[in-house]
Formats: sequence, structure tokens, C-alpha cells
Amino acid sequence: MRKRSSKKLKSPASQEKNAVVGIVTDYRALVSAIAEAHAAAQQRAVQTVNQTLTLRNWLVGYYIVEYEQGGRDRAQYGIALLESLARDLRSRLGRGFGWRNLEMFRRFYLTYPISQSLIAELAPPVPPALGDSRNRLDWQDDAYLTRRVQQIPWTHFIELIRIDDPLKRAFYEIETLRNRWSVRELKRQIGSLLYERVGLSRNQEGVLALAKEGEIVGSPAEMIRDPYVFEFLGLKREHLYTESQLEQALLDHLQDFLLELGRGFCFIARQRRVTIDNEHYYIDLLLYNRRLRCLIAIDLKLGHFRHEFAGAMNFYLNYLRAEEMEEGENPPIGLVLCSEKNDTHVEYALGGLNNRVFVSRYLLHLPATEDLEKFLRRARKRLEE
Repeated sequence: MRKRSSKKLKSPASQEKNAVVGIVTDYRALVSAIAEAHAAAQQRAVQTVNQTLTLRNWLVGYYIVEYEQGGRDRAQYGIALLESLARDLRSRLGRGFGWRNLEMFRRFYLTYPISQSLIAELAPPVPPALGDSRNRLDWQDDAYLTRRVQQIPWTHFIELIRIDDPLKRAFYEIETLRNRWSVRELKRQIGSLLYERVGLSRNQEGVLALAKEGEIVGSPAEMIRDPYVFEFLGLKREHLYTESQLEQALLDHLQDFLLELGRGFCFIARQRRVTIDNEHYYIDLLLYNRRLRCLIAIDLKLGHFRHEFAGAMNFYLNYLRAEEMEEGENPPIGLVLCSEKNDTHVEYALGGLNNRVFVSRYLLHLPATEDLEKFLRRARKRLEE
């Protein structure tokens, strides 16, 4: 008598695997597959709309520049061209074509050349888009700039085309893509002078490499910035704050704080306890950096840097190295954040330490232009020396 064959029930894991390769075997997998397809299509649609909008704005700028250079009746419009054009386009196309926007489109065309193949679907062939050579670096060929136009949303370009320095603009282009900044975060980073602060610790070649490839970190010294700007905390100038209040404010704005520190930082603990012979000490903030592969201890200090801060940080790092460092990690580093510091004082305090300790200033508000210029002059003089 033949035995009746019994079918084995497939495990949930097997069902999920089948769904991944395109075989929908149960209702839950069906719902998941449809939801994923919808999300992917929606994301693609948003990307397509953004790219099409960007290309349209570039074409508008191209036509304006072409008319300015060779239009037969351009003389009758003269300097009032954009105002006249804005009035006629608004009556015909609606909002979005004010004279400020038209000037933005014009500048966009001059700043970012685009290959003919990219705009072929939107308009007839146009002459090569050379743009303004003053807005380009030697390595920024048409292919490079075309990729940027494809990858960066128009809302971000509105901020980028306001930057006259091509090296500075290239830096923010790359960092926008690598960090996936929102336009709000891009504006904040530009306003907090990220390019200037990062560039102070590198020579011109280092900044150029950084603008080409993103934030290149070969050592902890290249990761640390000076100063850090914590204007996102919204603390009022006239109020007095304790270290614990500043620490709490940073944790309340943890995402902004980690973005200000740089790429790869992860939060581990606040007031991490260090116990030696039944005596307790506390590290204000303990972080980990994925790129450096090490723990980072941060001490927040009000007022000027004092030499005993370096000794305390060295003590913490010795403990972390002995008790907390995992196999395969690099030795921990320390960062003392002070509102003021004297470079000579810092140099003597850090000399001879076995661990890597850094001291940086923090600013609770964006500096005034005059203060920034003085800071940059002092910092660049130190670098040259």
C-alpha cells in the first residue's frame, strides 16, 4: 500500500524568501510587496519631478542669457527685461516666475553647465552650455556638473548658487549629498561657516580634495573643528548657563549636535561614570565615531581653558583604553569644549600626553562678521607659521 505523501508547510522565513524573489505566497507578503512597490515608485516620482523642475529652471536661464546676448529687440527692454518678462510670464503661466526667480534661473544657467543629452527630452538641441568659467574649477567638467544637477534638488540649488566661491560651493555640494542634508540643514551649515571652520585645519590641497570627494578623514585631527557653533540651541545671550544646562540643551538637540560634530558620530552615554577605588568621576558625554572606529570622550567647560582640564581628560582616556576599548577599535580620543582658550596655554597643557586630547572653542551664537574676520586672520596666521 502506497503511503500518502504529505506536503511540508513552508516556514515564515521561506515564505519571505520567496516573496523577495518575486513569488508572493501569502497575504502578508502580498501587502508588503505592494507597499514596497508603491514606496519605490513614489520616491522615483519625486526624484523625477525634482529633476524636471531643475532642468526647466536651467532652460529658462539659458533662454534669458541667449536673448540678452543676441535678441533682436532686446534694446527696448534693457535693464527692465526681467521685470517685463516676469509680468508677462505670470499672466500666462501663473506663480513662480517673479523677477527674482528669473534672475535665479539666469544665474543657475551661468553657474552649472548641463550636457545636451540631459535636456534633450525637454527642449530642442541647444548650443553647448559653457556657463561662466569663473564659477568652475579645473576638474569640474560638464559630466561632473551634470551629475550634480541630477542629484541635488532645486531647493538646495537656491542656496548653492548664492555662493560665489566655486571651491566653497563644491564643498557644500558634496557634503549635501554625502550627509543627505535637508535644505534647512544646508542653510544652517552655510550660516555656521562649516567650510571656513573645516578649512582652517587643512592646507589648500586638503580643502580641494575635500571638495572633490567629501569629508576626508585620515586622522582625528582632521575630524576636530574649531570652533563649533551651537546656535541651534536657541540660548539667549543675556542668560547665564551652567555646564549641566548646556549639556542638557545639547542632548535635547542631539541630532543637530551630532551633525555639527561631523560625520559618523554616535551617542553612547551622558555622565558616563568612571569608578576607581570606590571614587566616582563622570565623563560629560561619551560618543563613538564609526569612521575613526574609536570612543570619543567630551568634557563641556564654561569659560577659559585651564590646564587641569587636560589632565582630567587624560585620566578618562586611560580608563577607557583599559576598560572600555573593544578588540579592533582604535584608542579613544578626548575633546575638551570651552567657550574660550589660549593657544599657548593649550599647547603646554597637552604637551607630553600619551593620549590624543583636543581642545576646541564652542560658540552659542553665530559670530558677527567682524569677529569672524578676526578669527580667520588669527587662525590662518597660525597655520602659516
